[in-house]
Amino acid sequence: MDHPSFPATTTTPLEYSLFSPSKAAEQQRLAKDWTYIHSFLRKKYPTPSRVPKFEENEETLNALLALAAANEKADEGWSGVCGVEEMALRELEEEEERKKQDTNNINTTILNNLQSSLSKPGTSDLLTHATASISLTSPSTSPTSIATHLLNLTTSLFSLTHQLSQTTSLQTSLQSQSSHLQSDLRTLTSTPFTPEPNLPKRTSETLRQTKLLKAKIAEYDERLRNSSSSIPETLLMEVEQAGKAAEVLMQRLADVEGKIAIYEGVSPEPREVRRQMQDLRRELEMWVRRRDELFEGLVGGGGGGGGRR
Repeated sequence: MDHPSFPATTTTPLEYSLFSPSKAAEQQRLAKDWTYIHSFLRKKYPTPSRVPKFEENEETLNALLALAAANEKADEGWSGVCGVEEMALRELEEEEERKKQDTNNINTTILNNLQSSLSKPGTSDLLTHATASISLTSPSTSPTSIATHLLNLTTSLFSLTHQLSQTTSLQTSLQSQSSHLQSDLRTLTSTPFTPEPNLPKRTSETLRQTKLLKAKIAEYDERLRNSSSSIPETLLMEVEQAGKAAEVLMQRLADVEGKIAIYEGVSPEPREVRRQMQDLRRELEMWVRRRDELFEGLVGGGGGGGGRR
């Protein structure tokens, strides 16, 4: 801070005070006032802030003293306001607590009077009504609210029953598919399929006979259409026998084709068959897991919906 300087030819305040007791007392008062002001300013400008520089003279001192006094009065006023607010808050809290206690006492009195005034069946009905309201988590004890909750529970029960029925059907279907897959897996893991040695020859012969019979049938149909006289009985019998033979051959052909179709895509190599078997086993396990996930999802979804109501 800037301190007042004195010319070399004049007497300093300290030297002057040595010759004047009143001036010494004045200098002591000024030093005490400046100490108070410096302390006041340090409180208003705490570290790391710095007190602005100013010229220390009597006019500045008087202004700062007035400012400090006004600040202390403001602090005292604010402290008084805070004290009044705290007192008012305590009174409000005490009043609220008294009202709450009075309300509890009134409710207890009403409840005791009500219980003493009710008959035994009335008390039982009241307890039943209250128990139903609590069990249904109803926010109100009015009959309308309880009836609404009962209807909602009935609807939820019906929905859950329907979902359970669908889940049971789905589980049955998945179990049936699992059984079929297990059967196919056992078939593939059993003794490797070995076709009959003469199966290709028999198949070719059956196809050749079928073609011949089809040609004969077409020929007989043509002869029947072109014949203007009566048809001999022997020819009819021959046609009938040829038709029956053709039906038998067609049935045998269908049976052979069905047996071959079962093993369509199965490699004659044992390693390849084992690989296909493992793929089918993994597919079976995937379907079983899928079945379990669907069942758990349906059961979990139904339970969650009931809980939210």
